[in-house]
Amino acid sequence: MHHALLIPEILLAIFAHVNEIVDLSSDDSARDESLPRQSLASLATTCKTFHEPAMDLLWANIDELEPLL
Repeated sequence: MHHALLIPEILLAIFAHVNEIVDLSSDDSARDESLPRQSLASLATTCKTFHEPAMDLLWANIDELEPLL
């Protein structure tokens, strides 16, 4: 892994951009919102370095109570 990816501020900036991804091929707005969350979840399970910043962004916006149950 490149040494730049070991800096938490850089990872947060990259993951913030991932969090803003919109699936332009889909007409369904619910699907548009799920793509960034799926991408962040994949990043969180990629390696220990990616886990914390990706999880921070995943838990930053909770729209429903279901993830807490």
